[in-house]
Amino acid sequence: MKRDIPLEQAHRLIAPGPVTLVTSHYRGDMNVMTASWLVPVSYRPVLIGLSVHVSNLTNELIRKGGEFAVNIPSVDLLRQVRYCASVSGRDQSKLTVAGLREEGPHVVRPVLIAPCIAHVECAVVDAVTPGDHTLFIAEVVDAQAEEEAFDGGVYLLKERDLSPLHHLGGDRYAVLGETIVGDAALPGAESKIS
Repeated sequence: MKRDIPLEQAHRLIAPGPVTLVTSHYRGDMNVMTASWLVPVSYRPVLIGLSVHVSNLTNELIRKGGEFAVNIPSVDLLRQVRYCASVSGRDQSKLTVAGLREEGPHVVRPVLIAPCIAHVECAVVDAVTPGDHTLFIAEVVDAQAEEEAFDGGVYLLKERDLSPLHHLGGDRYAVLGETIVGDAALPGAESKIS
């Protein structure tokens, strides 16, 4: 039997995608923010959406700087992910306090977080604020991932420390543990999942 879900929790039904560490930069100011509200937007050009609360420093830096980097951590960075989700970058340098080792980006100005398993560098092409979050639509301008973690357009899930970390809500996180090949399609069906 199904039960009603409070509307303010409904986004959790579709949101357990990978948790990320988003870096932003503008005129010497730099920040890192934990974010799970990301979505693919377009294949051509390759666009993604990032939703950031209007009061966050990251929102301000992305608006002014016009770019950001999405860093995809594994379970090894859970402590830092939780820390970056709990304090404001207006009060301290979260990168420094969390001990996150930086590496140079390839295209954008915001730094990449070296121990992450993948990085997506993004240039903002549009932004809308329909409520208390701004949805930044950004073109992917560079992307890279650990060979052992991602190949042929899929996460390999061979090792726990090379699997993306997922936020389930509150203080609960998970990693995917099994790959299932979807070969049981109905006759005549062709997969077109976006």
